[in-house]
Amino acid sequence: MRAAAGAVLTATITYVRVQIDRFEDNGWAVLLLFPEGRRSFDAPRELLPAGASVGDVFEMRFEHDRAETERLAEENRRLMDELLGEEG
Repeated sequence: MRAAAGAVLTATITYVRVQIDRFEDNGWAVLLLFPEGRRSFDAPRELLPAGASVGDVFEMRFEHDRAETERLAEENRRLMDELLGEEG
């Protein structure tokens, strides 16, 4: 994570472990939450490291990028104002 000089970084980071259940013909990998395996989700196969195989376990990290979230919200507000003819 990078920040401008003097900036304070705050982030919420969640780690989760997943296991590759299978690869679909359409280029998707089915990942199971590990170790319980009761929930699954799909991810593009190209996001996985080369050589990843069924049964492999990975740790994933989800990091909330608050600055980017706010930037996108501001951009959406600006676009809505333009569409509605309002000045912001």
